[in-house]
Amino acid sequence: MVSMNQIGIYLRVVMITKYSFEIPRESVEKNCLRLTNQLWKLIPMREHEEDWHKQLETVINEIVGFSYVFATEPLFL
Repeated sequence: MVSMNQIGIYLRVVMITKYSFEIPRESVEKNCLRLTNQLWKLIPMREHEEDWHKQLETVINEIVGFSYVFATEPLFL
């Protein structure tokens, strides 16, 4: 599915996974933003000597999983 933005460029509204599932682009963008925020959360955790390694492992696993699911469309990077 495609739609046209305000300047006339066609954008894909959904992203296709390597398993041929359609996922709304908005959902993918929200998940990317959530992962970005999780990465930024690591800085104060480390500064306050909290256990940030587990949080880092979780974020890495999610990013790797994301790259496997969208192997043909790595636009989330």
